[in-house]
Amino acid sequence: MIICLALQSWMLGPFTKPAQVNPVIAPNPGVAWEAYATFNPAAVVKDGKVFLLYRAEDTSGVQQIGGHTSRLGLAESGDGLHFTRRANPVLYPDSDAQRQNEWPGGVEDPRIVQAEDGSYILTYTQWNRDVPRLAVATSRDLIAWTKHGPAFAHAAGGKYLRTESKSGAILARVEGDRIVATRVNGKYWMYFGVPELRIATSDNLLDWTPLEDREGKAIAVLTARPDHFDSWLVEAGPPAMLTDRGILVLYNAGSLPSRSYSAGQALFDAHDPTKLIARSDSAFIKPTESYERTGQYTAGTTFVEGLVPFKGRWFLYYGTADSRVGVAVQGTRSPADLIVGTWHGTSLCADKQVDRACHDEEVIYVIDSAAGPRGPARWQADKIVNGARDPMGTLLLTFDSTAGNWFSDINTRVRARFTLTVRGDSIVGDLRDLPSQRLVRRLAAGRCTTRIPQCPK
Repeated sequence: MIICLALQSWMLGPFTKPAQVNPVIAPNPGVAWEAYATFNPAAVVKDGKVFLLYRAEDTSGVQQIGGHTSRLGLAESGDGLHFTRRANPVLYPDSDAQRQNEWPGGVEDPRIVQAEDGSYILTYTQWNRDVPRLAVATSRDLIAWTKHGPAFAHAAGGKYLRTESKSGAILARVEGDRIVATRVNGKYWMYFGVPELRIATSDNLLDWTPLEDREGKAIAVLTARPDHFDSWLVEAGPPAMLTDRGILVLYNAGSLPSRSYSAGQALFDAHDPTKLIARSDSAFIKPTESYERTGQYTAGTTFVEGLVPFKGRWFLYYGTADSRVGVAVQGTRSPADLIVGTWHGTSLCADKQVDRACHDEEVIYVIDSAAGPRGPARWQADKIVNGARDPMGTLLLTFDSTAGNWFSDINTRVRARFTLTVRGDSIVGDLRDLPSQRLVRRLAAGRCTTRIPQCPK
């Protein structure tokens, strides 16, 4: 299934859920430690393979969410879609210094980045069925892990040891297929928490300090919004990423009244990780498939935690219904791939004072012959008159990577600019007079199908 939404230029997507492989990891009744549920994975690329650290629950305890013991399993894949699991968990509650924080609930919900020296930094939740605590572990090989205890153990005199903390998404940069923790203003940064996103800094990736306001309360940088897909709560997703547009944060979103979980995207200032710049109006992934509503959490869950660049595409790994692991893949489609095709729609007149000959039209657009991934692309526009196509001419479209849209300048009856934006299987746009920028026309079209009489058969 292709997940379509109105993507802004700074966002990742669209993503596709490959039906033939999903879910990619499911409970194994024959193995006690992962017999009940397998979900909420971290992801990393190593030696040309995707590795998942996934949360696995046994059948012990009471039959309710949080009532079992969780451990982290390790699975690997050469294509990012088909996984082979190790026989034994790699991180689990043990007879060690962290037992009081991790028993009997276990270790949950990991996120992973690499440090500059190539080691792996894992944030995860310690669950002793009293207080969930965000913790840190490190490894050189993803198999042997060193636990460093609660992430906020030394912050503010230890007061955060007595409060709930979870879901740590460390800010990182992309280097090839590596997600590497990066500093901003001399510090490492981490988005964390639920029901709102808070933020913390660190000098060493092990010991973290939440940013506080004047009253000593951890500041919130992203909160729930009434009447939106994230109306109930927000929670950090995969590691945050430093991009050329800012800091991209994928976050999990709870919705009321359904209490289902989807995911959104937010953009923060690259120089001030606390400053929110933009935010998605709709979820970019949400429960649509049966396996995303079948299991422990039947209200529906697509809980994103793992995101990696792999073989030229983004692979997003998520928990489904607190029971299985799903994958969604962003293709390598260029801007030209998205706009090339035949489109049917309307061109509506907006201002006859600028163009006295302007009137509403049913149109067919044929966009083809793109010279490169960003154009120019050949745009043939025809209008429908008495059911027949009447050619209006041909233009060349060029992609504006900053604005994320296509444009073409004309100089006929009026001097103006056409601007087109692709939104999944639809195009919206306008024609504006130059240099006044007065709107002359509004354009709206969808991809042609054989069900539309005016479209080519």
